[in-house]
Amino acid sequence: MSIGVHNIGQGCVTCLDHDEHYILTFPNGYGRQVNAPTGILIFNALSILTVPWIELGGECSISCSKTGYNASIVFHTKPFYGGKKHRVTAEIFSPNDKKPFCSIEGEWNGVMYAKYSTGENAVFIDTKKMPTIKKKVRKLEDQDDFESRCLWKDVTYNLK
Repeated sequence: MSIGVHNIGQGCVTCLDHDEHYILTFPNGYGRQVNAPTGILIFNALSILTVPWIELGGECSISCSKTGYNASIVFHTKPFYGGKKHRVTAEIFSPNDKKPFCSIEGEWNGVMYAKYSTGENAVFIDTKKMPTIKKKVRKLEDQDDFESRCLWKDVTYNLK
């Protein structure tokens, strides 16, 4: 059993300290359960005991018009046989270059490793060691009608 969400459109992230604006696209999201060896879902005692997981899949891009740097990112879905969950690969390009100066691979929810065109290899990021920062969200009564939490408050309430 699975469900897929295909994200359409793009987002914009602004780094105020550097006056940079990044345009990015998003991966698809999937909620998965268990697959039978033939790829057909089975509903038996075993499938009830399996743990569902969230998976990202597809290609994304990030670009900065000010600097000209851009990245191409691929979120790999787990194959039916073998393979790992949560794999990601990426290539980062300098302005006007066709060859990446950095390649990244690893798990988007774990450790990612960078390989630079100079031959240097390094840990790019370890998400498990990153601190958790609590979101700052305005109170519902202070939000506009179409802000996400205000718009979805009834659905959230009923899901809880």
